Amino acid sequence: MSRFDLHPAHIDGLVNAGLQFGLIGVFDDLAPVGQMLLQQHRPRRYVEQEDGEPPDYVATVTDRALHPIAVLCLLECYEYQTSGTIGWHTSEAQAWTNRLRETVLTRLPAEAKATVCHGADYVPAYRLLAAYTETPWGITELDQIPELGDGVIEVPVVRKGLRAEILTGPIHCPNNGLSSRVRYVTILGVGEERTLPAFARIFEPSNDAPGVYLLFQYGRYVARPADAPPGTWFMASGAHIHTSDSRWRELIGHRLPIPLHDRTEP
Repeated sequence: MSRFDLHPAHIDGLVNAGLQFGLIGVFDDLAPVGQMLLQQHRPRRYVEQEDGEPPDYVATVTDRALHPIAVLCLLECYEYQTSGTIGWHTSEAQAWTNRLRETVLTRLPAEAKATVCHGADYVPAYRLLAAYTETPWGITELDQIPELGDGVIEVPVVRKGLRAEILTGPIHCPNNGLSSRVRYVTILGVGEERTLPAFARIFEPSNDAPGVYLLFQYGRYVARPADAPPGTWFMASGAHIHTSDSRWRELIGHRLPIPLHDRTEP
Protein backbone atom coordinates (compact mmCIF):
# COMPACT_ATOMS: atom_id res chain seq x y z
CA MET A 1 0.00 0.00 0.00
CA SER A 2 1.44 3.37 -1.03
CA ARG A 3 2.00 6.07 1.56
CA PHE A 4 0.23 9.43 1.47
CA ASP A 5 -0.08 12.57 3.57
CA LEU A 6 -2.93 12.33 6.05
CA HIS A 7 -5.66 14.96 6.12
CA PRO A 8 -5.65 17.29 9.17
CA ALA A 9 -8.96 15.68 10.18
CA HIS A 10 -7.05 12.46 10.83
CA ILE A 11 -4.85 14.30 13.31
CA ASP A 12 -8.01 15.80 14.83
CA GLY A 13 -9.38 12.26 15.24
CA LEU A 14 -6.29 11.17 17.18
CA VAL A 15 -6.36 14.30 19.33
CA ASN A 16 -10.03 13.78 20.15
CA ALA A 17 -9.26 10.14 21.00
CA GLY A 18 -6.49 11.32 23.31
CA LEU A 19 -8.99 13.59 25.04
CA GLN A 20 -11.66 10.87 25.22
CA PHE A 21 -9.31 8.22 26.64
CA GLY A 22 -7.56 10.46 29.14
CA LEU A 23 -4.17 11.06 27.52
CA ILE A 24 -5.08 14.73 27.26
CA GLY A 25 -6.67 16.53 30.20
CA VAL A 26 -10.08 18.16 29.85
CA PHE A 27 -8.59 21.61 30.45
CA ASP A 28 -5.33 21.01 28.55
CA ASP A 29 -4.37 22.81 25.37
CA LEU A 30 -4.94 20.38 22.48
CA ALA A 31 -2.64 22.17 20.04
CA PRO A 32 0.74 20.82 21.25
CA VAL A 33 -0.29 17.17 20.76
CA GLY A 34 -1.67 17.86 17.29
CA GLN A 35 1.44 19.84 16.35
CA MET A 36 3.68 17.03 17.55
CA LEU A 37 1.79 14.37 15.58
CA LEU A 38 1.62 16.53 12.47
CA GLN A 39 5.27 17.52 12.59
CA GLN A 40 6.40 13.90 12.85
CA HIS A 41 4.07 12.85 10.05
CA ARG A 42 5.22 15.55 7.61
CA PRO A 43 8.73 16.49 8.74
CA ARG A 44 9.75 17.98 5.40
CA ARG A 45 6.53 19.91 4.91
CA TYR A 46 6.38 21.52 8.31
CA VAL A 47 9.50 23.49 9.25
CA GLU A 48 9.75 25.45 12.45
CA GLN A 49 8.82 29.09 12.41
CA GLU A 50 11.41 31.83 12.93
CA ASP A 51 10.80 31.87 16.69
CA GLY A 52 11.56 28.15 16.92
CA GLU A 53 7.94 27.17 17.51
CA PRO A 54 6.26 24.36 15.55
CA PRO A 55 3.71 25.28 12.86
CA ASP A 56 0.25 26.45 13.82
CA TYR A 57 -2.34 23.76 14.51
CA VAL A 58 -5.89 24.38 15.62
CA ALA A 59 -7.81 21.32 16.75
CA THR A 60 -11.39 20.66 15.74
CA VAL A 61 -13.18 19.13 18.72
CA THR A 62 -16.15 16.79 18.51
CA ASP A 63 -18.60 15.82 21.25
CA ARG A 64 -19.13 12.39 19.65
CA ALA A 65 -17.89 9.34 21.60
CA LEU A 66 -15.52 7.68 19.13
CA HIS A 67 -15.64 3.92 18.84
CA PRO A 68 -12.47 2.41 20.39
CA ILE A 69 -12.02 0.02 17.45
CA ALA A 70 -12.30 2.92 15.00
CA VAL A 71 -9.59 4.72 17.01
CA LEU A 72 -7.34 1.67 16.54
CA CYS A 73 -7.87 1.99 12.80
CA LEU A 74 -6.85 5.69 12.95
CA LEU A 75 -3.76 4.74 14.95
CA GLU A 76 -2.67 1.98 12.61
CA CYS A 77 -3.12 4.21 9.58
CA TYR A 78 -1.15 7.07 11.19
CA GLU A 79 1.69 4.74 12.19
CA TYR A 80 1.84 3.11 8.74
CA GLN A 81 1.98 6.48 7.01
CA THR A 82 4.51 7.92 9.50
CA SER A 83 6.83 5.02 10.39
CA GLY A 84 9.19 5.84 7.51
CA THR A 85 9.99 9.33 8.76
CA ILE A 86 13.36 10.17 10.31
CA GLY A 87 13.51 9.50 14.03
CA TRP A 88 10.11 7.79 14.22
CA HIS A 89 11.23 4.89 16.42
CA THR A 90 12.51 7.21 19.14
CA SER A 91 9.99 9.99 18.62
CA GLU A 92 7.47 11.46 21.01
CA ALA A 93 4.78 10.67 18.43
CA GLN A 94 5.49 6.96 18.54
CA ALA A 95 5.53 6.93 22.34
CA TRP A 96 2.22 8.82 22.43
CA THR A 97 0.47 6.55 19.91
CA ASN A 98 1.71 3.49 21.83
CA ARG A 99 0.19 4.87 25.03
CA LEU A 100 -3.10 5.56 23.27
CA ARG A 101 -3.21 2.04 21.84
CA GLU A 102 -2.52 0.44 25.23
CA THR A 103 -5.27 2.52 26.80
CA VAL A 104 -7.82 1.76 24.07
CA LEU A 105 -7.09 -1.98 24.19
CA THR A 106 -7.97 -2.06 27.89
CA ARG A 107 -11.51 -1.00 26.91
CA LEU A 108 -12.05 -3.96 24.57
CA PRO A 109 -13.39 -7.40 25.54
CA ALA A 110 -10.84 -10.22 25.42
CA GLU A 111 -12.41 -11.82 22.35
CA ALA A 112 -11.89 -8.60 20.35
CA LYS A 113 -8.15 -8.69 21.11
CA ALA A 114 -7.72 -12.40 20.36
CA THR A 115 -5.70 -13.44 17.33
CA VAL A 116 -7.81 -15.13 14.67
CA CYS A 117 -7.13 -16.71 11.30
CA HIS A 118 -8.19 -14.54 8.36
CA GLY A 119 -7.33 -16.02 4.98
CA ALA A 120 -3.65 -16.88 5.05
CA ASP A 121 -2.90 -14.46 7.90
CA TYR A 122 -3.51 -14.18 11.62
CA VAL A 123 -4.91 -10.81 12.75
CA PRO A 124 -6.46 -9.28 15.86
CA ALA A 125 -10.20 -10.04 15.85
CA TYR A 126 -11.08 -6.33 16.09
CA ARG A 127 -9.80 -5.78 12.55
CA LEU A 128 -12.67 -7.89 11.23
CA LEU A 129 -15.40 -5.93 13.04
CA ALA A 130 -17.57 -3.31 11.35
CA ALA A 131 -16.23 -0.39 13.42
CA TYR A 132 -12.78 -1.09 11.95
CA THR A 133 -13.68 -2.05 8.38
CA GLU A 134 -16.12 0.86 7.99
CA THR A 135 -13.55 3.45 9.10
CA PRO A 136 -11.79 4.90 6.03
CA TRP A 137 -8.04 4.32 5.78
CA GLY A 138 -7.16 7.96 6.21
CA ILE A 139 -10.22 10.01 7.17
CA THR A 140 -10.94 13.45 5.75
CA GLU A 141 -13.81 14.36 8.12
CA LEU A 142 -14.39 13.63 11.80
CA ASP A 143 -17.91 12.42 10.98
CA GLN A 144 -16.35 9.46 9.16
CA ILE A 145 -15.30 7.93 12.49
CA PRO A 146 -17.96 5.53 13.84
CA GLU A 147 -19.47 6.36 17.22
CA LEU A 148 -19.48 4.05 20.22
CA GLY A 149 -23.26 4.18 20.43
CA ASP A 150 -24.72 2.37 23.45
CA GLY A 151 -21.25 1.52 24.75
CA VAL A 152 -21.52 -2.22 24.13
CA ILE A 153 -18.84 -3.75 21.92
CA GLU A 154 -20.20 -6.95 20.45
CA VAL A 155 -17.86 -9.49 18.92
CA PRO A 156 -19.76 -12.00 16.79
CA VAL A 157 -18.66 -15.59 17.27
CA VAL A 158 -17.24 -16.97 14.04
CA ARG A 159 -17.97 -20.67 14.11
CA LYS A 160 -15.76 -23.08 12.19
CA GLY A 161 -16.04 -26.79 11.57
CA LEU A 162 -15.05 -29.77 9.49
CA ARG A 163 -16.15 -29.89 5.85
CA ALA A 164 -17.85 -33.10 4.65
CA GLU A 165 -19.30 -34.24 1.33
CA ILE A 166 -22.93 -35.23 0.82
CA LEU A 167 -23.30 -38.67 -0.75
CA THR A 168 -26.52 -39.62 -2.55
CA GLY A 169 -27.68 -42.83 -4.20
CA PRO A 170 -30.61 -44.04 -6.32
CA ILE A 171 -33.03 -43.71 -3.39
CA HIS A 172 -32.88 -40.04 -2.44
CA CYS A 173 -35.96 -38.10 -1.34
CA PRO A 174 -34.81 -34.84 0.32
CA ASN A 175 -38.09 -32.93 -0.11
CA ASN A 176 -36.18 -29.61 -0.50
CA GLY A 177 -33.73 -30.52 2.26
CA LEU A 178 -30.03 -29.58 2.25
CA SER A 179 -29.06 -32.46 -0.02
CA SER A 180 -31.39 -31.20 -2.74
CA ARG A 181 -29.35 -28.04 -3.28
CA VAL A 182 -25.78 -28.41 -1.93
CA ARG A 183 -23.02 -31.00 -2.13
CA TYR A 184 -21.17 -30.19 1.08
CA VAL A 185 -21.88 -29.44 4.74
CA THR A 186 -19.79 -28.04 7.60
CA ILE A 187 -19.91 -29.98 10.87
CA LEU A 188 -20.17 -27.36 13.64
CA GLY A 189 -20.80 -29.50 16.70
CA VAL A 190 -21.12 -33.02 18.03
CA GLY A 191 -23.39 -34.46 20.73
CA GLU A 192 -26.04 -32.85 22.90
CA GLU A 193 -23.67 -30.04 23.88
CA ARG A 194 -22.98 -29.36 20.20
CA THR A 195 -19.30 -28.69 20.89
CA LEU A 196 -16.40 -29.37 18.55
CA PRO A 197 -12.75 -30.20 19.32
CA ALA A 198 -10.23 -27.54 18.29
CA PHE A 199 -8.63 -29.85 15.72
CA ALA A 200 -11.87 -29.87 13.68
CA ARG A 201 -12.45 -26.09 13.60
CA ILE A 202 -11.17 -25.37 10.11
CA PHE A 203 -13.81 -23.96 7.75
CA GLU A 204 -16.59 -21.44 8.22
CA PRO A 205 -20.05 -22.55 7.05
CA SER A 206 -21.30 -20.98 3.83
CA ASN A 207 -24.28 -21.08 1.49
CA ASP A 208 -22.54 -23.88 -0.42
CA ALA A 209 -21.60 -25.78 2.76
CA PRO A 210 -24.18 -25.01 5.47
CA GLY A 211 -23.69 -26.07 9.06
CA VAL A 212 -24.87 -29.36 10.57
CA TYR A 213 -24.70 -30.98 14.00
CA LEU A 214 -23.84 -34.62 14.60
CA LEU A 215 -26.20 -36.08 17.19
CA PHE A 216 -25.80 -39.55 18.70
CA GLN A 217 -29.22 -41.21 18.71
CA TYR A 218 -30.36 -44.83 18.78
CA GLY A 219 -26.82 -46.12 18.87
CA ARG A 220 -25.37 -44.12 15.96
CA TYR A 221 -24.60 -40.62 14.73
CA VAL A 222 -26.93 -38.72 12.42
CA ALA A 223 -26.40 -35.27 10.91
CA ARG A 224 -29.05 -32.55 11.14
CA PRO A 225 -29.13 -28.92 9.91
CA ALA A 226 -27.66 -26.49 12.45
CA ASP A 227 -29.85 -23.53 11.53
CA ALA A 228 -33.19 -25.33 11.90
CA PRO A 229 -35.85 -23.62 14.06
CA PRO A 230 -36.35 -25.24 17.48
CA GLY A 231 -38.76 -28.17 17.41
CA THR A 232 -38.28 -28.96 13.71
CA TRP A 233 -38.42 -32.70 13.09
CA PHE A 234 -36.04 -34.20 10.52
CA MET A 235 -35.92 -37.65 9.01
CA ALA A 236 -33.57 -39.56 6.71
CA SER A 237 -33.56 -38.43 3.08
CA GLY A 238 -31.39 -41.23 1.74
CA ALA A 239 -28.27 -39.00 1.77
CA HIS A 240 -25.15 -39.55 3.88
CA ILE A 241 -22.15 -37.39 4.72
CA HIS A 242 -18.50 -38.39 4.74
CA THR A 243 -14.98 -37.05 4.34
CA SER A 244 -11.64 -38.73 3.75
CA ASP A 245 -10.06 -36.29 6.23
CA SER A 246 -8.36 -38.29 9.00
CA ARG A 247 -10.09 -36.07 11.56
CA TRP A 248 -13.40 -37.74 10.65
CA ARG A 249 -12.45 -40.89 12.56
CA GLU A 250 -11.19 -38.83 15.51
CA LEU A 251 -14.53 -37.06 15.58
CA ILE A 252 -16.97 -40.00 15.41
CA GLY A 253 -14.82 -43.07 16.12
CA HIS A 254 -15.06 -44.75 12.70
CA ARG A 255 -14.52 -44.02 8.98
CA LEU A 256 -18.02 -44.89 7.70
CA PRO A 257 -20.52 -42.38 6.24
CA ILE A 258 -23.36 -41.34 8.53
CA PRO A 259 -26.99 -40.56 7.59
CA LEU A 260 -28.05 -37.00 6.84
CA HIS A 261 -31.48 -36.27 8.30
CA ASP A 262 -32.50 -33.24 6.26
CA ARG A 263 -35.99 -34.17 5.11
CA THR A 264 -39.01 -32.51 6.69
CA GLU A 265 -42.71 -32.88 6.01
CA PRO A 266 -45.63 -30.52 6.72
